[in-house]
Amino acid sequence: MKIPGIVIVLLTAGALSAVAQESPGEQIKYGAKKTGEAIKDTAKAVGRTTKSTAKTVGRKTKEAWRETKAKAREVTEERQ
Repeated sequence: MKIPGIVIVLLTAGALSAVAQESPGEQIKYGAKKTGEAIKDTAKAVGRTTKSTAKTVGRKTKEAWRETKAKAREVTEERQ
């Protein structure tokens, strides 16, 4: 029973020392890097969505303009 207990204590001490080796500055640096990558990925996704939306709005605006122009011609011709 003493040997497994000693093994567990040694493994726990080894794990804690590995975690403690990273200084707070390194942990902050790593966290900032991960946050920056997440923001970059999100910005790219937003850019793609915005571009797609702008294309759709442009296409729909052209369609509406054409339909309005055609209807205006019809009304003008009917009045003459």
